[in-house]
Amino acid sequence: MACVTKLPHMISRVLRRAPFVVYAKIAPPTLPYYDVDKDFGYYFFSDLMESLYGLSPAFLTAGEAPRNAKMDHPDDYEAYFKDDVGVCTRFIHPKVKRIVENWKMPATHTTVLIRKTSMYFGQDQYMLGCFSPFDDLELGVTSFRAGKLQDELEEPAHVEPEWYEAAFKHLPNPTAIISDDGGVLAQNDLMMMDYKAELPSVIDECLSHINATQSLDINIDSWKFSNVSLETGKSRVWVWRSTPGSKDLAISIRPKHEFIQRDDAY
Repeated sequence: MACVTKLPHMISRVLRRAPFVVYAKIAPPTLPYYDVDKDFGYYFFSDLMESLYGLSPAFLTAGEAPRNAKMDHPDDYEAYFKDDVGVCTRFIHPKVKRIVENWKMPATHTTVLIRKTSMYFGQDQYMLGCFSPFDDLELGVTSFRAGKLQDELEEPAHVEPEWYEAAFKHLPNPTAIISDDGGVLAQNDLMMMDYKAELPSVIDECLSHINATQSLDINIDSWKFSNVSLETGKSRVWVWRSTPGSKDLAISIRPKHEFIQRDDAY
């Protein structure tokens, strides 16, 4: 992964400001055994969790005893614990589990597509995931949308700078950091594995759309694409500017949806 050690602050903002939700839970060292009253506490949520779903990252992760699935999903929390155990025992990075499920949050009732993996940082193991709503872009009704990211939230004090670098490297969404002329500054493991050869052409295609929005009066910092053609088929692509006014961009690619059951994966 090129230049990651030179970009720690940028990487933290890339994850916190992502146009899809990035989140992590700390796995207990006793796996496969766990305590539903204290284990799999939320460690990190990106800023989008607040504006899209109505729950602030600080509320979910703050304190000596962060919240977990039992607190937020009292009717079916066991399914969440079993799923996280499965990810942490059978889907160690670079393996990725895909899930389509219904979500009911204070601000949104929707269906989301989730990608999960597991990573280690220091002595701790984490379930690391990304999810986004099953919206008009996922369905292909809309092929391109430019807009603004939500206002930046305060950086969580409990997250170590080095953790962001590890999370970027292991993120289940293939992701890269690029310059405004398309040069690749850093890319994570799955981007190198899945899209290394096609990334330059994807960047060129996206930059042509991005440059066309630069004359707009509003400060555009997020661009979403739903029908980018790759060898593996149609793909979703997100591009975003983690810092207002910065020339550097982040780009993330993943295959478009497949309706799959909760226990199906690859």
